[in-house]
Amino acid sequence: MVEQEHDLTAQQLLEAQQALDVAAFNGILSLAIVLRKRNLLSDAETEGLHDIMSKPLSLPGNADNPVVQDAQQNLDHLFALLVGRS
Repeated sequence: MVEQEHDLTAQQLLEAQQALDVAAFNGILSLAIVLRKRNLLSDAETEGLHDIMSKPLSLPGNADNPVVQDAQQNLDHLFALLVGRS
């Protein structure tokens, strides 16, 4: 693999990080949905996954950020739907 250096602006780095975060979130949630449909992920395991994903959002410096608070609410809602508690 060839390593390339990129001269990115702070805005480009932020946008790239946001895109990667969304892609990771979508991938994890999609995988959880598939596993749940196949009865390979229990309620407890789903709640554990939610806890793991929520932990960084609740850290000092993150929890007071309104964008992070919105993300946490969305995460909570989607996982509640996933375990059948809407």
